[in-house]
Amino acid sequence: MVEGETGLLRFMYLTNFLTSVTFGTAIYLLPVFAEGLGASYIDLGIIGAVGNAFYTISTLVSGFLLDRLERVRFYMAFSILGSMAVLAFSATTRVSEVVVVRGFLGLASAAFWVAASTLISDMSPPELLAQSIGRYNLSWIIAFIAGPFLGGIISDACGFPALFVLLFALGIVSFVVILRRLHPRVKSWNRGRSKGFDLSALRGLQLAYFALVPYAVVLGVYMAILPGHMKGLGIPGSMVGLLLTVSNGFRGLGFFSAKRFVSWGAGRSLFVASLLMCVALSMVVYSVDALGFFLPLAMYGLAGGIVTPVILDYIAYRTPSDALGTAMGVHEAIYGFGMCVGPVAGGFIADAFSPSTLYISLAFLSLFMLPFSRALAKEQSRRGG
Repeated sequence: MVEGETGLLRFMYLTNFLTSVTFGTAIYLLPVFAEGLGASYIDLGIIGAVGNAFYTISTLVSGFLLDRLERVRFYMAFSILGSMAVLAFSATTRVSEVVVVRGFLGLASAAFWVAASTLISDMSPPELLAQSIGRYNLSWIIAFIAGPFLGGIISDACGFPALFVLLFALGIVSFVVILRRLHPRVKSWNRGRSKGFDLSALRGLQLAYFALVPYAVVLGVYMAILPGHMKGLGIPGSMVGLLLTVSNGFRGLGFFSAKRFVSWGAGRSLFVASLLMCVALSMVVYSVDALGFFLPLAMYGLAGGIVTPVILDYIAYRTPSDALGTAMGVHEAIYGFGMCVGPVAGGFIADAFSPSTLYISLAFLSLFMLPFSRALAKEQSRRGG
């Protein structure tokens, strides 16, 4: 490893935070911006679907390329390309233009985050891997908490074009830090990597990937449908935002404790997360006001704070360095799949039956993590860690 790698990791956390503020704020507030341009509910669905579709495709392609190209340059390139997409929103005046730019932002953000998780895993010594992944996750979840909240204030005071320009400026700062602090010292780390296409390195990861699918589908509904469900119950928009912030805060608490959950083992941790999600989603069925949603959303957030770092650590620890890009690309693609399938299937169930049926179905789906958690526990016991 390169001398001063701990310092380099700090620059990774910083640049991931800054760029995640840029991307996350734009993505979360884009429906509000588009609605101001006259977007209908169907238009909003199309915007989200296009972004998630490009995200899913990009994760797989990016993972493949990251095992063949210089990773830090890839990271740097898509930090600036994604920031340029955010800037482009400031010039959009029609919903059709928003759809196009959102697709490009989905592509660029996927490439950036796959590169970020790959670099973090590659740069971390084995004994610090769980800690590094926890801090990486904290950097983006804090960005996702603070960015949309402050972005909403700025957009109300100065308008969305000014917000998008400010977010682009943050992206430029991140790009400069990568260029000056990371690129000179990290660019040689993945020279001479294998150029072949070998999926054998992914053997043994299937259990982790399958265990992630239920969570990814639930996450898609959580982001696309649950806020509207709460609004439909008469909960003010500001309170909905606060509840989501609380949920993300508990997710951050899980990230902060990532090392402890990793030490428990993937099987035990995912078992706890599965039960937390099942109980939380069952409670949503009976929640009718802000106070009623507080506990289930906190529980769901904590479950997510367990699942994300535990799965990431499991994948990173068992993947050779020259296949990390592909492994992380598949990992992110599962999230993209859930973000596409969850809202579509969830919306159909809620319309055809009832929202209660949807959340009971999701509670049942979350239990599908249990057999995989048991299998992971046996596999870790057999391998001794």
